[in-house]
Amino acid sequence: MSNNRGFEKSCNDCEGCEDCKSLSRFKVSSCAQVPSVQDGPEPPVFTPVYGSLYNTNGVVAVSGANVDFDTVGPSSGVTLDTVNDSITVNSSGVYTISFSTEINANDLQETFNSVFFRLSINGTPDPTKETSFQTALSIVNEVNTISRTDQLKLNQGDVIRVFIFLENGNPTYFNAALVVTKVA
Repeated sequence: MSNNRGFEKSCNDCEGCEDCKSLSRFKVSSCAQVPSVQDGPEPPVFTPVYGSLYNTNGVVAVSGANVDFDTVGPSSGVTLDTVNDSITVNSSGVYTISFSTEINANDLQETFNSVFFRLSINGTPDPTKETSFQTALSIVNEVNTISRTDQLKLNQGDVIRVFIFLENGNPTYFNAALVVTKVA
């Protein structure tokens, strides 16, 4: 007997049949309808790996410090740390890393403000992976959003942070977000 998909049916009582109970999870149905092609190992199970840190309060940018994160987001397969303002990946692979923040340059002196946010892996800031904010204030208060996304190959145990390099001014950052997602 065969069904409309061309699979052979090996029994008439699938509920009580031992062959039907031992079928792989990749069979077409719970009945003993054996696919015509079922060779090779089962595909690997993909466990999502992701994590995020956020800053909900305004913080004055300090040169040589890391972005201060005060809130953890959802996570799986990473270690989130608001004390060290870092995300540690627990498995090697290719990751998408996104950083964004709002910047408030509030200077009564109408001076030039320049701040750089550099992605840091294991404590080493990378000047090729940075987003920056620069302005010569012509008004008292200016707010902008800056962001950057990179894909990097990371090793198990790599620690991700965002390093601040301040050239001039006294800007404040707020609503900062660091999001890490394993893609391969």
